[in-house]
Amino acid sequence: MKKILIILFLISIVILNTNGQGNNVQTLIHEGVALHDSAEYKKAIEKFEQALKINPKSTLALYEISLSYLELKDYENASKYSTRVINSNDKNLSVGAYAVKSEAMAEMKQIDNAIAILQEGLIKNGDSYLLHFNMALNYYKKGDIDKTLEHVSRAIELDKTNSGAFLLNAYAQRDKGLWVRSIYSFQLFLLLEPDSKRSKNAFEEMLQTMLVKPVTEKPVERSFIQQQLLRNMPENSVQQEMPPLSTEEGLNRKIIYNAIKFSMDSLKAAKKDTDVYFVFTEVNKAILSALEKESGALKSESFWTFHYPFFKSILNSNHYDTFCRYISVSYFPESLEWWENNKTDAENFINWFENGEDNGKN
Repeated sequence: MKKILIILFLISIVILNTNGQGNNVQTLIHEGVALHDSAEYKKAIEKFEQALKINPKSTLALYEISLSYLELKDYENASKYSTRVINSNDKNLSVGAYAVKSEAMAEMKQIDNAIAILQEGLIKNGDSYLLHFNMALNYYKKGDIDKTLEHVSRAIELDKTNSGAFLLNAYAQRDKGLWVRSIYSFQLFLLLEPDSKRSKNAFEEMLQTMLVKPVTEKPVERSFIQQQLLRNMPENSVQQEMPPLSTEEGLNRKIIYNAIKFSMDSLKAAKKDTDVYFVFTEVNKAILSALEKESGALKSESFWTFHYPFFKSILNSNHYDTFCRYISVSYFPESLEWWENNKTDAENFINWFENGEDNGKN
């Protein structure tokens, strides 16, 4: 009996010690994450390393340390630690680890290796927004616009709440010559992310795409890619004053172009207020009206089943003016001022956009 009691006592000590170590690991990881979020990446790594000394098999500590190394631009270590997570077969962290490793490879100018890593991740984990989006980014950096559109479109199908995918989609569509579609991908991005630095640049490029502002000799600064790479993109896109006007994927772009020109010429002839914001709102209406005439035939692609109906519903709602102010807050100071002075209209638009609830008129 005495031997049994001693054994039970030793087992309880082991269990308590194991639980204590587990709690210590979780505490250290929590502290490390807080430091990482405060941009104290080196201190965060120290916490994660302490956790690994207690439990060398902690995949969460390995994953977090790879993220901190990525922020420090130490891509060798980011790749090393994310590889350890991948090799652990931790299903909860696998997608993130593949994303970290591929980004590290891309930053080390190993784009093809980054793509191969992501392909492996997709085979192993199945469809994932993050992996498809990263795949699209890498193909975009390679200048392969068709593959960019293939993967960013799939990313958007999987998750329509991430603004970056709509922005990348807008860039790729414009580079492909699908300039009408790119306008509304820009607008979806701006709905999700209206007030960042890249929002201002996106709005500027959208105005150029809509012919509201002229194309500048120096391309508008884009996210995701260095400007020197932008200058090597296909010639059918950002550098052209005259956009492609042929029918493409069921859309007669010449009709849209003529609608834009007619709208702008009418404003000039009537000597109406032609400030850039007003011209934008009128041209946007003209495009949507022209698209309505084009939408008569049964068309199944996402532009006609999702993008066009969504923006047409905004135009036909009580919230069109509010919408225009909302997506332009980063570009026009008067839009930001309007937004701050019209809280009720702003809240009604947000309720309508998020929940389909219409609590009042503009």
